[in-house]
Amino acid sequence: MEWKKFGKQLANHFQTGVSYMIPLVTAAGLLTSIAVIFGGQNVWNQTSNIWGNLRLLGQTGLGFIPVIIAAYISFSIADRPGLAPAFIVGLVASQMGTGFLGGMLAGLLVGYLVQWLKKIPMPTNLMSVKSLIIIPFLATLIVGLIFVYIVGSPIKTMTVGLTAWLKGMSGANAVLLAALLGGMMAVDMGGPINKIAYAFGMAAFTSGGYAASTAMLMAIGIPPLGMFLATLIGGKKLYSDAEIESGRSAAIMGIVGITEGTIPFAVADPVRVIPSIIVGTSVGCAVNAAFGTIQKTALSTVMAIPFSSNWFLYTVAIIIGVIVEALLVNFLKRFTRKNKTVKEG
Repeated sequence: MEWKKFGKQLANHFQTGVSYMIPLVTAAGLLTSIAVIFGGQNVWNQTSNIWGNLRLLGQTGLGFIPVIIAAYISFSIADRPGLAPAFIVGLVASQMGTGFLGGMLAGLLVGYLVQWLKKIPMPTNLMSVKSLIIIPFLATLIVGLIFVYIVGSPIKTMTVGLTAWLKGMSGANAVLLAALLGGMMAVDMGGPINKIAYAFGMAAFTSGGYAASTAMLMAIGIPPLGMFLATLIGGKKLYSDAEIESGRSAAIMGIVGITEGTIPFAVADPVRVIPSIIVGTSVGCAVNAAFGTIQKTALSTVMAIPFSSNWFLYTVAIIIGVIVEALLVNFLKRFTRKNKTVKEG
């Protein structure tokens, strides 16, 4: 198998795992956020009231990130036979403290092992025994022992080191990481690169790396808000009536945190729009990191403003990113004389 093809398949398997993980993270993250917002920091240590119990629900869900990512990466590789063993090994990996990285590796190891086991020839009358007993037993046994005795401890050490680095980030490192995450979130607007950045940001969120999660979450709304502003500034000289209408929809999507509101603009004019949203989002996230502002919820962009450590600076960073994006995309459209080819509708 060619390495390029294998790498593309790996990316697809990873994207599948993250796609299944996102609803879990959304539900659990919002529950945790609501608990912290209304119950304060005391919710982490008690379940004596509704806020403490909401925290318990959310925290429990977030703890399943390694399990879900393992199970559905394996499912992507080996279909249903890969699910059960990956759930078990993923849970073991989580309990060992290997975190998100451990879940990924568990999914890959189980998936490819199950895929290989499925190819072993057996008599037709034993095929059901093979799929119901032999494959799940061997896959769980082999990969589980590999985690317990070989790879679990090194991955835990890596995870602990990554967590410490994220928590201790400041200055130029924080700004560069924020810019990178912002650009990754914007580049394909909900595609595989966006999902990688999202998964990394949420993994950081669950381990207290709020600088990284803040940058990732801030980046969600900047692209559509920037395109809304661009249509306001550029008007009918640069945008069709349909694009101006899409801009209004993009404004709403940006406020509620849906990056995909930018897609109609990117499809119509990818050469100018995509670089602009990458630059604008990166700048906004980098400026916020330079300010040192964080927010400890799983809310995105505009919705997180009231819960940021400095709402004014946080808002300024968003506005800067939105303005940079809007001015850049309109400049590129004018510079290339695209206004001459704009059609109505």
